[in-house]
Amino acid sequence: MNRHALSLRKLAALSSLAVAVAFPVYLFAQEAESSGDEDTGTDTTLVARPSVEAPRAVSSLLLGIAKAGSGYVAVGQRGGVLLSEDGKAWKQVPTPADATLVRVRFLDDTHGWAVGYDGTILATEDAGKTWTLAQFDASWGKPYFDILFFDTSNGLVAGGNGALKRTADGGKTWETIESSVFEDQPNLYNLVTLGDGSLLLTGERGFLARSVDRGSTWTQLKSPYTGSYFGTVPDGANGAVMFGLRGNAFHAADLSKAAVLTEADLAALRELAANPEASGSLANPISEVAGWTRLASEDTESLFGGSVSDDGQVLLFGANGRVMKADFAAGALNRIVLPTNINMNMGLAAAGGLIVVGTSGVQALPVPN
Repeated sequence: MNRHALSLRKLAALSSLAVAVAFPVYLFAQEAESSGDEDTGTDTTLVARPSVEAPRAVSSLLLGIAKAGSGYVAVGQRGGVLLSEDGKAWKQVPTPADATLVRVRFLDDTHGWAVGYDGTILATEDAGKTWTLAQFDASWGKPYFDILFFDTSNGLVAGGNGALKRTADGGKTWETIESSVFEDQPNLYNLVTLGDGSLLLTGERGFLARSVDRGSTWTQLKSPYTGSYFGTVPDGANGAVMFGLRGNAFHAADLSKAAVLTEADLAALRELAANPEASGSLANPISEVAGWTRLASEDTESLFGGSVSDDGQVLLFGANGRVMKADFAAGALNRIVLPTNINMNMGLAAAGGLIVVGTSGVQALPVPN
């Protein structure tokens, strides 16, 4: 790792400490662990062990949720996977690994994947009722944060320290995608397909990259924010909403016109990271970048997950009961006030209200009129 990359890792560590209270446990632990070159004590001899049935799994830490056919699947700590037909009654199903699962995604009504710590990838072909172990890599010792399949054979997985891999055989084997875009090894948190078929990859330290060839090559974009983006929600033909630390969210109506990060831009970011005084938060993390609009909000609770409701509203979910609705016309985020202050990692508009997952497990919440 070069000197600039090391400086950027140090900046990430400082940023993480500053927002420890708002950070989801799984993300904070990963950034703190990977902020230096010291031995982290990772046990590379671990082998996958089946998950254990937990009587209170429904109220335990959950990190991801997805629609699967007519039902729902939620994932979380210790390999926990919960299923529900209505979003209200949940049951745990066994999995072949007890590593914490960060995200779950479905290609169609039946084919899905869940990813998490120790390079864990689980696969299902029956809407989550049963799972197989596609990968477990304790020798790597890092988490995957997102997975995206284009069909049952071809897909991508993104994770810690700039790890991006692809498969062409349904997840049986994976190869690393090499690109100078990942030289500084940012944690890659979210991977989505935009309306025009291009891909957007977001991560820590304002990392943004776009691909128009299903991930074979990547172009890094100039970011209006130097803090971490935890998620992205596609908007329209080729727009997107990105969100993350301290409630910051940004909207681009057309990412095909987004400014590319130049060598000069990258050098400036690296010099900023190498400046201890600036790294101590004196530098403004938000800047004006053509094509991006900051969604104004007085709320500073971090936002961790997002989804689109049936009527097209973009909803963002975060710490201390925060559910924010995007208003693109006004360039703002408006809070949906709920009778709860639970920490939410992800949510869906469903079952006549909201289904949310977080530190208090899974809950169905009514939406005020």
